[in-house]
Amino acid sequence: MNNVKLSNLEAIGLVLIIIINHLILNFSKSIISNTGSASALNILFIGIILLLFVQFLIFLFKHFSGQDILDISEYLGGKALKILTGILFISYYIVFTSILLRSFSENLKIIYLNKLPIIIIVLFFIFSITFANKLGIKTISKVNLLILPVILFCIIFVFIANIKNYDFHGLFPLLGSGVKQTFIIGLSNMFAFSSISILYFLPPMVRDDKSFKKIARISTILSVILFFFGIVCFLSLFPFIRNSKEIMALYLATRYIEFGRFFQRLDAIFLLVWTVAVISYLCVAVAFSINIFKKISNITDYNGILYCFAGIIYIISLISTDLAQLNYIEINIFKYVVFILLFGYSSLILIFANIKKRLRGGKNEKIT
Repeated sequence: MNNVKLSNLEAIGLVLIIIINHLILNFSKSIISNTGSASALNILFIGIILLLFVQFLIFLFKHFSGQDILDISEYLGGKALKILTGILFISYYIVFTSILLRSFSENLKIIYLNKLPIIIIVLFFIFSITFANKLGIKTISKVNLLILPVILFCIIFVFIANIKNYDFHGLFPLLGSGVKQTFIIGLSNMFAFSSISILYFLPPMVRDDKSFKKIARISTILSVILFFFGIVCFLSLFPFIRNSKEIMALYLATRYIEFGRFFQRLDAIFLLVWTVAVISYLCVAVAFSINIFKKISNITDYNGILYCFAGIIYIISLISTDLAQLNYIEINIFKYVVFILLFGYSSLILIFANIKKRLRGGKNEKIT
C-alpha cells in the first residue's frame, strides 16, 4: 500500500468519510450531552485547537519526508517500538470499527429490519468489506471519492430541508453551563475528530510534503465545518433530537423532511446513503489495518490477512447485545483511547523522533 499514490482529493476523501460516519452515528449527541447549548461554540473552539495540532503534526512530519508513524517509530525505538505502534493502531481500528458496525446494524434493525437477525445484517457488511478490500486501497479511495459528493449532498440537504423545523432557542445560552464546561471539560469532544488518525499513515501515499500539508489542512477545515453545521442542526431540532438516546440523530432529522403529499418519508432513501457511507468507512479502516499488519510482520498474504480481520470484526461486533452498552463504549471508552493514542502516544513518538534526529544532525534520512 505504501507504493500506492493517492491524489489530494482521494486522500481528503478518506479523512472526510470518517468524520461523516461520526456525524451519522451518535457522536454528535455525545457532544451535545456534554456541552449542551454551547456545543456549536465548543466545536469552533476545538476546531481552532485541532488546526493548531495538525499544523504541529505537519511540522513534525517535515523532518521525515515520505515516512509514516510506523517508519518513525522504527527510527526512534527499533522494530519493537514499530510493532507496538502497529498493534495499537490495528487494535484501535479493528475494535472500534467492530463496535461502530454493530451500533449501525442495531439501528438498521430497529428502524427497518426488525425481523432480520442481527448476525445476518452484520454479515452483509462483512461481505461488503471483504469484496471491496480485494480490489485494493486505490480502488476503495476512487469509489469513495465518487460517492462522497452524493453523501455530502444528502447531509447538506437534510440540514437545509429542516429549516422550517428549527428552533434556534436551542443554541442559547451560548456558553451553556459556563466557561469551564465549554472550554475545559468540553475539550474531551475532540474525540469526534479521530479522523486525523489517517494523517499518521498518509505521507508515503501522497506525492510529496506539499501535498500532505494541503491534505491535512483542507481535510481538517472541512471536517470542522461539517461537524459545526451538524451540531447547529441538531441543537435547533432540540426537542426531538436530544430526547432520543438510541436512534441516530441524522436519521431522526430526515424523518421531519416533507415536500408536499408526494414527497414524504424520504428517510428510507437517506438511510440507504448512510449505509453506503458506513460501508465505505469500514473498507477504509480495514484497508489501513491490513497495511499496518503487513508492515510490522513478514506476512505478505493479503487475502489471508483480510479474511482474518474480517472474521475478527464479525466476532467482536456480535459480542455485545445491548445498544446502550455500545453507546457507552463509543462515547466514553472511545474518547479516552483517541486522546491517549492519537493525541498523546503518537505525538510523543514524533516529538522524540525529531529530538533524536536533531541530536544526530540528520536531515530526512529514510529508514532502510
